[in-house]
Amino acid sequence: MVKKTSTKTMVIFLVITIFLFIVGYFVFQWKNDPRRLVNIAYNVSRVFPLGDKHNTAIEIVHYFMQKDDVERNYLILLQNNMELRPGGGYIGSFAIVKVKNGEVIDSAVHDTANFDGRIPDKIDPPYPIKEVLNVPSWKLRDSNWLPDFPSNARVVENFYKLGGGKDEFDGVFAVNATILDTILDITGPIKLDGYPDTYKSGDAIITLEYQVERGYVKQGIAKGDRKVVMNDLADEIIARVKDFSLTEKLSIVDDILHIFENKDIQMYFKDERMAQLVDAIGWSGAVDQVWDKDYLMVVDANLASYKTDNVMKRSINYDIDLSGTIPQAILTVHYENTAKKRDWMTYDYQTYLRVYVPEGVWFTSIEGCVLDPQYGTKHGKKYIGCLVHTQLGTQKDVVVHYNLPMNLKNKYPYNLKIQKQSGVHNVPVSVSVKNPSPDLLQKYDFVMDSDIILSEIKQK
Repeated sequence: MVKKTSTKTMVIFLVITIFLFIVGYFVFQWKNDPRRLVNIAYNVSRVFPLGDKHNTAIEIVHYFMQKDDVERNYLILLQNNMELRPGGGYIGSFAIVKVKNGEVIDSAVHDTANFDGRIPDKIDPPYPIKEVLNVPSWKLRDSNWLPDFPSNARVVENFYKLGGGKDEFDGVFAVNATILDTILDITGPIKLDGYPDTYKSGDAIITLEYQVERGYVKQGIAKGDRKVVMNDLADEIIARVKDFSLTEKLSIVDDILHIFENKDIQMYFKDERMAQLVDAIGWSGAVDQVWDKDYLMVVDANLASYKTDNVMKRSINYDIDLSGTIPQAILTVHYENTAKKRDWMTYDYQTYLRVYVPEGVWFTSIEGCVLDPQYGTKHGKKYIGCLVHTQLGTQKDVVVHYNLPMNLKNKYPYNLKIQKQSGVHNVPVSVSVKNPSPDLLQKYDFVMDSDIILSEIKQK
């Protein structure tokens, strides 16, 4: 198996290692016999409900830790969401992890660029990959082209087989690099002895990547020792975790579980019970095909814009008018490229935007596109897609007008579900609803970092 990894791979693999350790330590208080403690937690959760997300977390860990002499294989996609893809981030690497009786018995990390060279050039890429990137065929690195993770998981498995992969997987998981930010929110900033920078939430991935790519030269560190900083950072995080009081550990369990809610980790299981479990709690990254009221999902795909998503700001304004004969909606997606100049990470932002809405919608116009819009249906939804350019230091609005399905007028009170794209965080959203009664205008302002149901949000 391939053991050589790129710097990007090592950075993301470090994040995964730290995350898995902390989840286990916080939730189950690892001692000498973690499996026994997991079983205790599992049995307690059967008798005393702890809340859906806590019970689900216990069930998942119990599934991984079960002692049944069965080897299970998992494919883990390492996604860099500083370069957005519809399913989270650019897949620069992937890991294969083999688990048996609650222990990792083998693991390997593969560079996607190398692996893609083994995949035959015979599958046309989805629009507009070929048109914009001049890429002749679809490969594993772009396999997360849909916002629905179960669909992406099946696609990536197919590419793995096309590339000569022999393993059969029991599950596919996607992990975004920004989980390190959540961990540093918990531990606080970290300053390592012997290194000039402080690792803090918001820019830790960039700081770490710069250190192992460029900073080590200025510090006189040998090239062969440039990645030691990753071990030092991991050791310091783990040391801080161990020093937390029990009260502190219990107080941040929900912060850790939020990583699943905000889709920085998405999970796809072949086991039917586990699949149903993570889907019911919203941790599967699936597009909701059951919801029967108004619906919205805004999805971006960074195309040749380097790591510019790290400096992009987005906001959404959604106005619904139910007072007329035909219910109407106006959606405004606002982009701001906060970078002022081109460098090794940032550039003019180019995204393929797709807006998913109820299947009965009729699009009437769209403004702010570079090319003609594309239309289609997927996941039980209708969508409109277009290429959007936001140059360095500028802002851009994309405005979509459409008629809503007539049956939404009859589903009173009005309700809306907005699903969040994996890899995008803290998006300001404003929603206004003009109901049939002229005196009834509802306004909502909130920051979206998970899927939202409007009726659960306090009105302005």
